[in-house]
Amino acid sequence: MIIPRIKLKDGIFEIPMSREFKKEHGEVKIQLPERLKNKNIKEVRIHPKYSARWFEIEYIYEDEKIETSVNSDSAIAIDLGVDNLAACFDTDGHQFLIDGKRLKSINQWYNKRNAELQSEGDKQGIKRLTNKQAQLNQWRNDSIRDYLNKSARIIINHCLIYQIGKLVVGYNPGIKQEINIGRSNNQNFVQIPFWQLRQKLKAMCSRYGIEYFEQEESYSSKASFFDRDEIPVYNADNPGKYKFSGKRIKRGLYRTKDKHLVCADINGSANILVKSKHRLSFERVSSGFLANPLRTYVS
Repeated sequence: MIIPRIKLKDGIFEIPMSREFKKEHGEVKIQLPERLKNKNIKEVRIHPKYSARWFEIEYIYEDEKIETSVNSDSAIAIDLGVDNLAACFDTDGHQFLIDGKRLKSINQWYNKRNAELQSEGDKQGIKRLTNKQAQLNQWRNDSIRDYLNKSARIIINHCLIYQIGKLVVGYNPGIKQEINIGRSNNQNFVQIPFWQLRQKLKAMCSRYGIEYFEQEESYSSKASFFDRDEIPVYNADNPGKYKFSGKRIKRGLYRTKDKHLVCADINGSANILVKSKHRLSFERVSSGFLANPLRTYVS
């Protein structure tokens, strides 16, 4: 249900309905959330969830663009993954990881609990989604949404602190979904809605005057940034064989040509920055390349 305009009275608006429905069921009124009372509400959307067992309300409003002093010559690249949700590397050499293991644990507990509930339902001959399963699904969706919101905020805050005017996110779902990373990792990868994080980053970049780009990322995890490897573009119709200077080894480390160990995911994000063709000083950023960059945990 979409309500294009709402009329507020004491912070409350009424859901439009037919006379017959109102006569039978009475009026339905909703309290506008306190944090939205000074917003210019353009539209209200009411979504029935799980066969209308409950409803989710979405408020569409205009948000003012915030004036910031960012520098378009500075950029940050982001490589998205599972154990490390986001590996971030900027043109000043700053690098940090946003932990993704909490998201994995959410999905793992969800899968285990949902299997238990499904087994109980099967024993009782229940074919549809049970109330407990619906509540579990909602919990998982809310938990992941909250985690991604906070993760996006951490990245944008970094951009504002260091006046970074360009944000580049690695994007190549066709290749990452097809690689063999094991049954468990494949399941975790599919269950993490990276597109939601991209959309959140894009919206926040627009609000703060930061340019947002998505960069094709093929071979970024295999090439050695430290050795300045050329990074080709994957061609599914004619996949080539390429030899790179370094190699990804165990525990998330990448070994360069000179046996120097660096964080594999940071190496990937640095290569995404290279593929974006953004100007950067190799000497400036490579001097601080770390095997164990700062890991940020989302509370």
